[in-house]
Amino acid sequence: MISRFWQKTQKTLWAKAVVGGVSVVALSAIAWAAEARNRLETFSLDVTKNRIEFATLEGVEPTGQVIADPTRIVIDLPGAIYEGKTVRRSIGRAVQAVRVGRVNDETTRLVVEFAPNFPLETDRLRLQARSPRHWSIQLPESVAAANIQSAAFVWPLVGTLTAGFGWRIHPITNQRRLHKGIDIAAPIGTPILAAAAGTVVAAGWDDGYGNFVELQHADGNRTLYAHAHRLLVQKGMTVRQSQAIAEVGSTGRSTGPHLHFEVLAEGTNPIDPMALLPQRYVLFDVAAR
Repeated sequence: MISRFWQKTQKTLWAKAVVGGVSVVALSAIAWAAEARNRLETFSLDVTKNRIEFATLEGVEPTGQVIADPTRIVIDLPGAIYEGKTVRRSIGRAVQAVRVGRVNDETTRLVVEFAPNFPLETDRLRLQARSPRHWSIQLPESVAAANIQSAAFVWPLVGTLTAGFGWRIHPITNQRRLHKGIDIAAPIGTPILAAAAGTVVAAGWDDGYGNFVELQHADGNRTLYAHAHRLLVQKGMTVRQSQAIAEVGSTGRSTGPHLHFEVLAEGTNPIDPMALLPQRYVLFDVAAR
């Protein structure tokens, strides 16, 4: 256990940092060697607040820079280890990807990648200490504006994103195959909404998809909603954006209640739905493996 002396010293340092407007002094090796090593605990992108947040087990003094080509923010956490595998997540158009990894055994690195030539201020990084162990990076307003402008669809379901678009080992067949959409977990019966206005071109049963709905949209794209517990529309119906078209279930080839959501460009070619959905809060799994 960290000594009372250190706890008192830590509080004093933080008080001085708040009053003086300077960054918090990182925990010394003596303090965190007495217990567990300092490590990254949480890392998230909160699009509603237009900021990135991260927290460590103990206090940390992060360093950061904005790099113009390619446009990205790089944050290093000296003395904070990352015990998991490198995580890379595709988010959307403005924030194209986020990576979590390590520089070496003693330093964690967080990288936020933006679209090419995205207008970031390379000489300014708004890194804010919310507590000795909890920090945030306020993103420029241009990011929030791009999020709004780039979104073609609304989210079809409020839930937890459990699987993204891309190649993977199928959890049931154990075969490597393209996951043609994204999976969003939610309780059975939760309403599934139309991502955009359109016409129901299919509504019924498929051995893999279970109960599913497919919509044709004015831009030529189609969206597909699978594994539903109950369908609320029929083929030929016209639906408006955000209209309830089905309820979450676990029908077909499914491991639990969720929505499998696909976007088919020009009606046939599967593309990553995240590129067309508004960005929102994303929590990255950085737990030790």
